[in-house]
Amino acid sequence: MDATPDGGRLEQILKTVDAFKPATTRRGFMQKLLVAGGGAAAAAIGIGRVGDVLASGSPVIDFVNAAVGAERIGIAFYGNALGSGSPYSVDGDPASRTLLNSSHRGYFQAAFNQETSHLATLVANGGAFPYGHFAFPAGTFASADSMLAMGQKLESIFIGAYLGAVQAGAADRSDLGTFVAEVAAQICGIECEHRVLINDIAGVAPPNDRFYEGDKLTPAPSGAMGDTGVRTTVFPTASAAVDALVALGLKPSA
Repeated sequence: MDATPDGGRLEQILKTVDAFKPATTRRGFMQKLLVAGGGAAAAAIGIGRVGDVLASGSPVIDFVNAAVGAERIGIAFYGNALGSGSPYSVDGDPASRTLLNSSHRGYFQAAFNQETSHLATLVANGGAFPYGHFAFPAGTFASADSMLAMGQKLESIFIGAYLGAVQAGAADRSDLGTFVAEVAAQICGIECEHRVLINDIAGVAPPNDRFYEGDKLTPAPSGAMGDTGVRTTVFPTASAAVDALVALGLKPSA
């Protein structure tokens, strides 16, 4: 008998897991998460291992919850770069002058919309992250060069996190794991597009500079045209991915 609810629809599978149930159940999960470490982290925003607040006990769920934070950071980044800000930006971060030409602004507006859709999908299925605003290091949006450098680093971490979610989902050997792996792969493809576009604006030649992500098929870049980029780090845990974002100098707050 097929145990996959409603033919395998992701939202039906996620609803069978406590952390992914709506409203009141999710609030209960967050209370448990805060007891497990989030309260201490909230008292020292931006200090120490923010990733420690991911304490569901399930690597798959931890990756989904971390993705909520990553997508909020992505929305803040693209909104700040455009000068318009976002619901997840902090005062003073958005660019105060134009950093992109009209075509490149179109790239970034599209990326903003894509990250917004990713976030909405994750939250609709119960994903949660205890921080809603993210301050970038001073000067990030003062020039195109500093903004693009941050974008390249962010997208590489996002890609590595989603690849980690694919691995965790596959290793879980459950309906939940399978579908989270599939969703992570779908979103990862879009994050790769974002990095190529940022590389293009930054003048990386060629901007599509990887034969593969990670190191499963080849241990190092070959140096051939299209394979000069450094392999993306695949994060083994959601906490490691969050810690990498914090290491960029991002300061999360409620």
